[in-house]
Amino acid sequence: MKLFKSLFHVSLFCNDVKKSIEFYEKLGFEVLFYLQEKEGDEPWDYYIKVAHGQYIELQPVKGDNPHPHPDTAAYYDNQTAWHFALETEDMAQMIQVLNERGIEVVKSPEPDAERVYSIDDIFLSGDGCYVCWIVDPDGTPIELMEQVGETKQRMYDPA
Repeated sequence: MKLFKSLFHVSLFCNDVKKSIEFYEKLGFEVLFYLQEKEGDEPWDYYIKVAHGQYIELQPVKGDNPHPHPDTAAYYDNQTAWHFALETEDMAQMIQVLNERGIEVVKSPEPDAERVYSIDDIFLSGDGCYVCWIVDPDGTPIELMEQVGETKQRMYDPA
């Protein structure tokens, strides 16, 4: 029995919610709605639509978040989630558009990673996907992937 339909959302803390929203809007996503304790309060949670039924939840660290949250969005020793991945169907065009929008595309999530200016700058990973990376304003690495041919994902999870 399959218990889950899809990845529903990834929740990220952010230091500057306006910068984070602007970044994700440059990726082509939209703020779907936000949550606040009562009308007039600053929102404590923003739902960003990636695709139908898939979201990124942004929670500012400064403000009245009713849930426990850190003082700054930073990596801690006990933090286990370190990135999420977005799939594209046209890596070459995606790289071009992100560069035009001022989003730095890189070969890896390492701080000194080489820039990516075209599909010729990236590699095909062991699972059969083209891979490159971007980093959001709070340092969250985002893996960008395109499945090429018979990937391991397609082999082990056919449509």
